[in-house]
Amino acid sequence: MLKILIVRFSSLGDVILTTPLVHNLKQQLPDSKIFFAVKKKYAGILEQNPFIDQIIALENEESIFSLIKRIRREKIDILIDLHQTLRSWILSLLSQIPKVVRYKKAFFSRRLYVFKKMKSSELKNHTVQRYLNVLKDLGLDPKIMEPEIFTQNSSNVRTPDLKILVIQTAFLGDAVLTTPLLKVLKQKFPLSKITLLCTPEIKELFAENNSIDTILSMDKRGVDRSLLSIFRWAKKLKGQFDIALLPHRSFKSALITALAKIPKRIGFKNSEGKIFLTDLVPFDWNTHDAERNLKLLEVLGITSKQTELEVPVKNDLIYFKQFLQEHKIKEETLLIGMNPGSVWKTKRWLPEYFAEVADQLTKEWNCKVIIFGSHKDLETANSVISQMKAPAINLCGKTDLKELVILISHCSLFITNDSGPMHIASATHVPLVAIFGPTTRELGFFPLGNKSIVVELDLPCRPCSLHGGKKCPLGHFKCMKDLTPQLVLKECGKILSQKIFKNSLNE
Repeated sequence: MLKILIVRFSSLGDVILTTPLVHNLKQQLPDSKIFFAVKKKYAGILEQNPFIDQIIALENEESIFSLIKRIRREKIDILIDLHQTLRSWILSLLSQIPKVVRYKKAFFSRRLYVFKKMKSSELKNHTVQRYLNVLKDLGLDPKIMEPEIFTQNSSNVRTPDLKILVIQTAFLGDAVLTTPLLKVLKQKFPLSKITLLCTPEIKELFAENNSIDTILSMDKRGVDRSLLSIFRWAKKLKGQFDIALLPHRSFKSALITALAKIPKRIGFKNSEGKIFLTDLVPFDWNTHDAERNLKLLEVLGITSKQTELEVPVKNDLIYFKQFLQEHKIKEETLLIGMNPGSVWKTKRWLPEYFAEVADQLTKEWNCKVIIFGSHKDLETANSVISQMKAPAINLCGKTDLKELVILISHCSLFITNDSGPMHIASATHVPLVAIFGPTTRELGFFPLGNKSIVVELDLPCRPCSLHGGKKCPLGHFKCMKDLTPQLVLKECGKILSQKIFKNSLNE
């Protein structure tokens, strides 16, 4: 990796004027590591610049020789002197850096003009242009840009117009938990173009999301499953982006971004493809996944705890009223959604338990139960309905993603396993009861919000895996079998009692 040190100790205005050169360097040498030596009191103006990898701040009382000692440890390849003072000359001579280039300061021309009013063609160039001319000495082509100030708070300061790629090709729930990251990213960098790369299955989830400018679809379980697809996608993405954010810890995703030569590639330290990333962020199991994803933005100088999930849809009322008419349901009827399925077999609560809860709620609250799920959950859903005494609406495999979001959002209560639809209910602010068996809250994927209740048992064998499995490792499956319908009904009663009470007050 090529290491480049830019030296401009002061002052504030001059430091700001160096930013076009920094941007040019990172754009034309994306795999380089950019260092910037500056006085400590001016370092803050550069801290959020995504094109600078490391700031070397000259402390207030620090000698130039102490700074040189620190710089030597970095084994810099190229030094760009934009200061041209005795101090910067000493630094360049003693830092043992093989190649040094300096900008032409027009020292004598400026003084002749001030004191003798003698004009020179050298003075026609702006300082930014003189800084950029240094790139020619490195064999690069300088492109004129305006000075940039990067900030996370001030709306009146120009934010960068970056091209940012976010890759999330995991499951439905993981996709929902990425929405806070997208929202904060767009809020902080409103001029940037944000592209999401996801799977066809979850593409519709983001269709109405205003934080995304473009959606790309990778069919990793179909046409994009082969090894050749990695190179095909790398070619497609090459030269299109400044930054890639990878909340999904995928080897394939990381490799694609590296082959595409995206300059800044940000992911987690436990990513399978971490070797291909430029910036690694600690993965904290004690943090919710939505908050954990936001940690990736700290590399760009963004700190946020805005973890509210979002799954916006349009024309939801029209579709919902059509649904009510089709199934002859009155508008005032209490709707309770159930999601008995899951990708992982051990995450599925027992079908007979779901059936018992559905029957009891129908009897006690005179509600209508709707069974949700994908076509892969049909066997589970049919098992639940076959054991129910009360009638239910089986929508398993009959809704697309947009319809699923609309219908869940109109439920008064949602009862679910640890799954993607659980996060949709949370994102649409629907009160929910989540049943956790092999997984636990500590893994960071529990539903957010004060309308969510997690029902689980305190067992020494939990959690038995990160996601769940095909069967219980110990063979007893106590985490689900011992979690009785009465425990779930108790929590459902709390939610419905509050809702009915509030509705009666509104009447």
